[in-house]
Amino acid sequence: MHIDIWSDVACPWCYLGLHHLRTALGSFEHADEVEIRLHAYFLDPDLAEPLELSQSEYLTAHRGMSEEDADKSLAQFTELGMAEDITFNFETMVVAPTSNAHRLLAAAYEHDLAHDTLTGANTTQLALAEALDRAHFEMGQDVSDPEVLIQCAKRVGMSAEDVVAALADEQRAADVVSDYQIAVEMGVESVPTMLIDQKFVIQGAQNAQALGTMLATAWEHTHAEA
Repeated sequence: MHIDIWSDVACPWCYLGLHHLRTALGSFEHADEVEIRLHAYFLDPDLAEPLELSQSEYLTAHRGMSEEDADKSLAQFTELGMAEDITFNFETMVVAPTSNAHRLLAAAYEHDLAHDTLTGANTTQLALAEALDRAHFEMGQDVSDPEVLIQCAKRVGMSAEDVVAALADEQRAADVVSDYQIAVEMGVESVPTMLIDQKFVIQGAQNAQALGTMLATAWEHTHAEA
């Protein structure tokens, strides 16, 4: 079974959704036959450099939210994160573009391809995505900074050289933009969006139990057809 996922490092729902997916795969009996590939999505494709704004200020100044709605939204994520041992630290979070992070995630997929680790909950790409999310949301680090990317890459078994090569590769940059454009053409408006075997679409962050049920249903449907 193959799952394509469009997500963004800057998206708290994606952090929760990928965390839940890894949990669901951990108890799914066919996890070693489930190949997952992350694709780039940009919540703010026009963001070109880090901003000296808190997340609340960014949401009001750049995303059209009222101060009250922004604060309510962030409080909701804080509460949801606590239930998952995720500490959303919106006061110290750096609002930054995610194109560099997406380039590195694409390189992580190639790392999985080279090391035959494309399936299950512990692929390099999934582990890197969580490392990047943790750096962004919990540690107050700038995920557009190559040094931060190197730290995250090393945590999942990649090297500094992998990061340098990923950021220097213009074709990889073009592929990241292409991933985003494909999502736009598909009509993706909320992330994470999962496409299972090019047939089943799941939009939004589902909890681990719901994802486990969806994985089982998709598996049964696919193999019933076979």
